[in-house]
Amino acid sequence: MELRKKRDPLAEYRTKRKLWTPANVISFLRMLLAAPAIYALSHGAVRQAATIFAIAFATDVLDGIVARKTGDVSEYGKIIDPLADKVFVGSVVIAMLALGLIPLWFVLMILVRDAVILVAGIWAGRKFKVVLPSNYWGKAAVIVISLTLFWIVLGLSHDILVFLEGLSVALMIVSLIAYALRLQRVIRATSIEAI
Repeated sequence: MELRKKRDPLAEYRTKRKLWTPANVISFLRMLLAAPAIYALSHGAVRQAATIFAIAFATDVLDGIVARKTGDVSEYGKIIDPLADKVFVGSVVIAMLALGLIPLWFVLMILVRDAVILVAGIWAGRKFKVVLPSNYWGKAAVIVISLTLFWIVLGLSHDILVFLEGLSVALMIVSLIAYALRLQRVIRATSIEAI
């Protein structure tokens, strides 16, 4: 009698375990760009800082495109890509706060959102042995935050910056909700399978 193979309820969240893929290397590069960005900011090198921000922004878009085109979406990539965002954006906003370039409330929103997602991701990884990928709302939030930081460094008008900060906050909230819903689906899928 043939035994039926048990279906994995979390199969859609599991991918290859490859570390050194082209997409992951691009994400690592974004992480490394945090140090020169902070150096440029602290030395008042506005154009250099803006250029580094633009390169970091480009790597954020490029790593996902490369991963999909090469078919190298990996478990490690699902960790490294959002981690690179958090390292780059988190360290840059702390430096900008120290230099008096951005308000404390905006920095706290970014850091609290990142901390919640990080803790939830670690919990999901330990409990369900899966890595939840970032969602489109989260990517949109990081892109708008990056654009906001870019324009702050270049000294864009206050009204436009207020709009970009508000849009960043709205996208951060929506991305947290989307992440929570995805986590809820994982919990539900495993609880249904356990019945």
